[in-house]
Amino acid sequence: METVRHSCGHERKYRLNGPAHSVQRQIEHREAMPCPKCKKAQEEARFVAECEAAALANAEMGLPELTGTASQVSYAEKCRKEAVMFSRMKRTPMEEILEAMSRPTQARWWIENKDLRMHEWLPTINDQFPAR
Repeated sequence: METVRHSCGHERKYRLNGPAHSVQRQIEHREAMPCPKCKKAQEEARFVAECEAAALANAEMGLPELTGTASQVSYAEKCRKEAVMFSRMKRTPMEEILEAMSRPTQARWWIENKDLRMHEWLPTINDQFPAR
């Protein structure tokens, strides 16, 4: 077992196999990275920041607030912002995009439909949420 001090300062033991030069290379590689717990915390913090930025951008575009649990709403805002970006790539007028994206207000809907392709967003919304 080799003890590795990660870039975050935490130490962890690893079972490293191979010739000495290979083990040394593995140790150096792991020392250059944060430990798994710190890496996960960094990724979660980045995700939260992305969700907050998406919520702010959506609010600035005039999109309505979403309903659901706090964690659902946070993630759904990110999904909705990406949907707006994908729809803009199709050269759809922004007014049409925002009008359609304003109709689904349940966070759950945005999460369940997050994997729609670029060309599927507006038709799906128009089918499920007819314009008033």
